[in-house]
Amino acid sequence: MRRKLLFLLVGLLALPLRAADKPNILLIFIDDMGAVDLGCFGSSLYRTPNIDRLATEGVRFTGAYAACHVCSPTRASLQTGIYPARLHITDWLTGHKKPTAKLKVPDWRMEGLSDADVTLGEILGEQGYATAWLGKWHLGNRLKKGKEGAPGPQSFGYDAGGEEWNLNKKEDGEDPKGVFTLTREAQEFIGKHRDQPWFVGLSHYSVHTPVRFNRKLKAEYDEIVKEKSPRQKNAGYAAMVEALDESVGQLLKWLDQQGLSENTLVIFFSDNGGLVGPTDNTPLRAGKGTLYEGGTRVPMIVRWPGKAPAGTTSDARFCSIDFVPTLGAITGAKVPDGVDGLDFTEAWKGGKAPERDALYWHYPHYHKGMPGGSVVKGDWKLIEWFETGDVELYNLVDDPSEKRDLSEKKPELAKSMLADLKAWRKDVGAQMMTANPNHKPGKRKR
Repeated sequence: MRRKLLFLLVGLLALPLRAADKPNILLIFIDDMGAVDLGCFGSSLYRTPNIDRLATEGVRFTGAYAACHVCSPTRASLQTGIYPARLHITDWLTGHKKPTAKLKVPDWRMEGLSDADVTLGEILGEQGYATAWLGKWHLGNRLKKGKEGAPGPQSFGYDAGGEEWNLNKKEDGEDPKGVFTLTREAQEFIGKHRDQPWFVGLSHYSVHTPVRFNRKLKAEYDEIVKEKSPRQKNAGYAAMVEALDESVGQLLKWLDQQGLSENTLVIFFSDNGGLVGPTDNTPLRAGKGTLYEGGTRVPMIVRWPGKAPAGTTSDARFCSIDFVPTLGAITGAKVPDGVDGLDFTEAWKGGKAPERDALYWHYPHYHKGMPGGSVVKGDWKLIEWFETGDVELYNLVDDPSEKRDLSEKKPELAKSMLADLKAWRKDVGAQMMTANPNHKPGKRKR
């Protein structure tokens, strides 16, 4: 609470930008979209002309990362600018239960964000923004003083928003997973607040399972898969992706019609990599629930008319922890002390990315992969597995598919990077696993 009050006082003293200088911000946030799940990122099956057009009109980031390979930790990092390990929100709410596993999961924050956490909605609200988080929230509903009864996002500083979990399973072929419903909600909110700067987090339930689609469209993809045998082969998932793309196109067209596009910063991002099965993340290894690149790398696009150079590509290593400092800088906001992210404003404008020593991941839980942590530093990535203490070392430039473990060939580098990872864990107060007294040995592949 003390940190929250200090933030508010500093915000009042900060010199604000004029309203006319503040861009509207639309964050299109996708659930479980893999780094190669778009035409503009290499898919030969999924038809995504509207999102591809967004890329031709902005900057496509090929080295973007989620702060975790599952949703809630990444979402917490986006809202606060803080590593999940420091927040102690390290798994999706409320996580898997593995009572007989070798290691015991620490007592992490299963309730999600707390009253002490300053969110992006609060930061932008202090700058006069009308704020909405529409769709999936998955960060808890810790009610705040004066907000009794408010749904999730609104209990954390947003003017509008609230989860509608029924949309995640919605089987309506004309509105799979509610993509068009959420688009209409975004239009309605923007329409009501067009006389002031606005921020909308359009947080889709798509393309998370269960797979929902228009059956006629799926039949078209069935024929394409049969005739061309592409790398990605799930016709239902392809149809779900296309519906999502169509909804994005509707919203972008509406912004054009309303004369809002020129002063609107549009960002496209995903909360983690694609789930193997519904999709295929090749050439990246594995997918959601693992520490490999297929689990943490995500597609990212930034369209900022007059600022971001259209049709360009950047390999800057942006991470979800960077949203708070970047959007804070763009809007003239004073962000709270202690954020882990960096300001990528210049990189979004086509300039130089900020100097970043390394990026870190910490996952003291069981999922598709085993508990572990990782660090990406320069061209190199090291993974440490908590059950065994084994490490893997990869050169991401020469081996983006993480096929060649070089830990034995470069032991000194592996030792140095492992020391960095352990020092970071100590610095952020990362919670570690302990031996499980109820462990029952059994085979498990990572």
